[in-house]
Amino acid sequence: MAKLKMMKIELLALLEDSKKIIDLLQRKGVVELKDEEQEDGLQKFATAGCVSQFDRYLQTALNAQAVLTKYAPAKKSLLDSFSARKELSVEEFDALTDRADNILSVCSDILAYQKSIDDKKADIVRIQAQLDALEPWRDLDIPLKNASTAGTKLYLGCMANQQTREEVLSLLAEQAPQCEAVEVEIIHADKIQTCLAVWAHESCAQEIEQALRLIGVNRPPETFSDLPAERIRKYEDRIKANVEKIREDTQKLESLGSMHSDIEFVIDYLAIRKEKYDALNRLTVSESCFVLSGYVPERDADGLKQQIEKDYCAVVNITEVPEAEDPPILLKNGTFAAPVESITEMYSTPSNNDVDPNPVMAFFYYVFFGLMLSDAGYGLIMVIAMLIAKKKLKMEEKTKKTVNMFLFSGIATVFWGVMFGSYFGDIIPVIFTEFLHKPAPRMYVWLEPVNDPMILLLYCFLFGIIQLFAGLGVRFYQLWKAGKRLDAVCDTLFVYLLIGGIAPIGANLIADIPAAALTIGKYCALVGGLGVVLTSGRSAKNIVGKLGGGLYGLYNTASGYLGDILSYSRLLALGLSTGVIASVFNMLGTLPSNPVVKAIALTVVFIVGHSVNIAINLIGTYVHTNRLQYVEFFSKFYEGGGRSFTPLSVNTKYYKFTEEKTNG
Repeated sequence: MAKLKMMKIELLALLEDSKKIIDLLQRKGVVELKDEEQEDGLQKFATAGCVSQFDRYLQTALNAQAVLTKYAPAKKSLLDSFSARKELSVEEFDALTDRADNILSVCSDILAYQKSIDDKKADIVRIQAQLDALEPWRDLDIPLKNASTAGTKLYLGCMANQQTREEVLSLLAEQAPQCEAVEVEIIHADKIQTCLAVWAHESCAQEIEQALRLIGVNRPPETFSDLPAERIRKYEDRIKANVEKIREDTQKLESLGSMHSDIEFVIDYLAIRKEKYDALNRLTVSESCFVLSGYVPERDADGLKQQIEKDYCAVVNITEVPEAEDPPILLKNGTFAAPVESITEMYSTPSNNDVDPNPVMAFFYYVFFGLMLSDAGYGLIMVIAMLIAKKKLKMEEKTKKTVNMFLFSGIATVFWGVMFGSYFGDIIPVIFTEFLHKPAPRMYVWLEPVNDPMILLLYCFLFGIIQLFAGLGVRFYQLWKAGKRLDAVCDTLFVYLLIGGIAPIGANLIADIPAAALTIGKYCALVGGLGVVLTSGRSAKNIVGKLGGGLYGLYNTASGYLGDILSYSRLLALGLSTGVIASVFNMLGTLPSNPVVKAIALTVVFIVGHSVNIAINLIGTYVHTNRLQYVEFFSKFYEGGGRSFTPLSVNTKYYKFTEEKTNG
C-alpha cells in the first residue's frame, strides 16, 4: 500500500441542515475542511463566540480534573494507559449530555475549593510571619502602641545580636551623655536580636530617640493597642480556623473522587463541541444555504456523496485535486509496514512528490533493530510481552501499531540472538561451566561477535550498502515515474557502479576478497566514477562548468557514501555492547565460591542486571535505528514536508462514542 489518493469535495446545502451535516462529517471522520473565502452574497458562519465559550468550559474541566487527581486520585493500573477508550452507547451518551451542566457546576465547585485552600494557606503564611515577628514581645504587659504617659516617653524596638540591660544603657550614655532620666527593660534576647523597652523623661525624649537610632534600634514591624499576648492568641486562633477550613475543603474534594469519569466525559464532550463549532466557522453562508469544501480520500468519496445527497437537500461535487493545491497526505499500509508509519511521521510526512517510504523501510528497521539488540532472551521477552498485550488489552489503533512494531523488532532480535548465540548474554555456558561442571556447548549458529568483530563489521557495512542501494532504487523509481529518465539513469546507475565497485576493494583491507571480485570491482568503480564526472555537471552551460560540476559530484558522492556506510558500524557497536554487558552481569553473579551463595547471587544479579540492560539498550537501539533511517536512508530519496490528513472527527481522549449526537 502507499499514500491514499485524495479528492476534492465541494458541498452546497440548506443552512438549516448545516449542523446535522457537520455532525455527520464529524462521525465519519473522512473529510478535512478548508477555510472558505468570503464571496459576494456569502459571509462567514459566525461561531467564534461559541468556540471561545467552549474553550473556557473545557479549561475549567481540565483544571478541575487536575485538582481532583491531586486530592482524590483515580485508581488505575499501569496497563490502563495502553487500553482503548471506554465505549458509550447512545443512551448513555444522552444521559451524560443532559448532566453536562451539572458536571460543569461541580467542576466550578472543585476549583472554588482549591482556591479557598490556596487562599487559606497563603493567609497562614502571612499570619505565621506576623506571629514570628511578634513572638519575642509575648511577655510585654503593655500595648505596642500609645503606651507613653504625660511625663515620660516609651520607645519599643529591636537591635541586632544579644544585648544586656547594662550594655544598652552604656550605649545610650555614649550617644546622649546629658540624659540621665532613662530606663531600659529587656523584653527578649537571643543570639539574633534583642527586644527592649526604653523609658525616657519628656525633657530628654528627643535625644534618646536619636540615640536609639544611632545604636541600631528599629521599631517593631507593627503596633497595636492590644497586649502582645492577646494579639498572638488572635493570630493563633486565626491559623487554627484556616487549618480547619482547609481540612473541610480537602474532605469535600476527597468526597468527589467518584466524579473522575463524569469529568472525563465532559472534557471529551466539550472537545467535540468546540471542534464542531470551529468547523462551522470555516463555512460560508447565505440567507438559506451554506458552502463547504475540503479533501476526502477517494475510497470514501462516493459513499459519502451518496449518503449526504440521500439524507439532505444537498449537492456534493467530487473532483480531482487541482495541481495548484497541496492536498493532505494519508498513509495506508499493511500489518508489516504500518507500525513504522509513526517513525516516518516523527521525521516528516511524505510530500506529494514522495513515495511512501514505510514499505521499504519496515524490513530494514526491524532487521537493524534486532541486530543492535541481538539477544534471543531479550527478544523473547519482547515477543511474549507484545503477544500478551495484543491478547489481553483492548488497544487503540495507534497503540496496536506500536505494539506490532516492537513485536516484529522482538522477532528480529530473537533471530539475531540465535545467529550470535546470545541468550541473556552467555548464561547457558555459565550454567554449564559453573554449576554442571561440563564444557560449554556451542551456542551460535553463524558467528560470535566478540570473537569475530571485524567479520561482523564487514557484514554491517554490507547491510548498510544494501539499504542505501534500496534508497537509490526508490530514487530511480521516482525520477523515472516523473518522466526524468536521463536523471534516473545518471543519478543512480553510476552511483551503483561506483560504490558497488569500491566496496570489495575496501573490504579487502580487512578480509581476503577473491581476486575476480576485486578485478570486477575495480572496473565497475572506474566506469561509475567516469559516469559521475561526465553527468554530475550536465546542467552547466559550458565545458568548464560541466567538468567542475562533475569532479565536485565525484568527490561529494564518494565522501558522502563513505560517511554513510561507516555510520552502519553502530550496528556492531550496539550489538556488542548488549552482549558484553549481559555477560558482565552473569560473571558478577558467579563470583562467590560457595555453590549455594553463587546460585542466589546469580539469580539476583540476573534479574536486576538484565532488567537494567534491556531497558537501557532498548532506548539506545530505538534511537540509533531511527537515526539510520533519518540520516542515511531518507537522504537518498526522501524530501518530506507534507501535511498530514487531519479530518474533522470525534477526537476524544477517554470515551469512544458509538454515535455522536448533538444538542444544538
